[in-house]
Amino acid sequence: MAVGYRCAGVVLSLVVVLAVCWGTAVAQTASEPPDSCFDEALPEPQRIAACSRLVETAKEPAARAQAYLQRGVLHESAGAAESAAADYSETIKLEPGNALAYFNRGNAQDQLGRFDEAVADYTQAIKLEPKEADYYNNRGQAYDHKGQHDLAIADYNEAARLAPADARPLYNRGLSYANKGDYRRAVVDLDQAIKLSPDDPDLYVARGAAHEELGDANAAKADFAKALEIDPDSDDAREGLSRSGG
Repeated sequence: MAVGYRCAGVVLSLVVVLAVCWGTAVAQTASEPPDSCFDEALPEPQRIAACSRLVETAKEPAARAQAYLQRGVLHESAGAAESAAADYSETIKLEPGNALAYFNRGNAQDQLGRFDEAVADYTQAIKLEPKEADYYNNRGQAYDHKGQHDLAIADYNEAARLAPADARPLYNRGLSYANKGDYRRAVVDLDQAIKLSPDDPDLYVARGAAHEELGDANAAKADFAKALEIDPDSDDAREGLSRSGG
């Protein structure tokens, strides 16, 4: 079964909002316009340049921390995970209690294949904010990348408990069970994930693959066909349907 773990996909856009709202660090006087570092209407290169200026000119450490955090988000969005990690590290130096900076750095470390460092960052984020489901979900992914599927499943359990309406922890837990060879439990998790997110083609592809492993060609075929109906450009769904005789 092909594995494609699902990170907290909304986190980057969420971070943009939180970077603006975190405390009062980046609040400006009433006579000042909002800094373009945080202006979502501007192109990313322009925002990165503005964040760099703010890093150099801000007098308050907290304001510099927010500029580093925002620039890290923008670097990460642009695929520059190494630069993003460096910016999040600067935020942490200035604000060692900033859980979001640890979480974001964990995401960058995971993208760079530094899974031990990712786990350490997610763990610190959890210590600071133990009720954030995304922190557990993404640490679970890092454990999965290390082949530590039982630890991953424990984290997905907690993420699912904290965010029962979120399909991602169930999807990822299903993949972990599949990696352990427990395809029946994988199907159970994917059934629940599909109830929560019935228009997500990836969930049907994953369940189809699990049905394939269980030898249920008809169920696999139905899932791949449904995924292809939702996303006609899904190569995984097309290939699965072909394998199952569709």
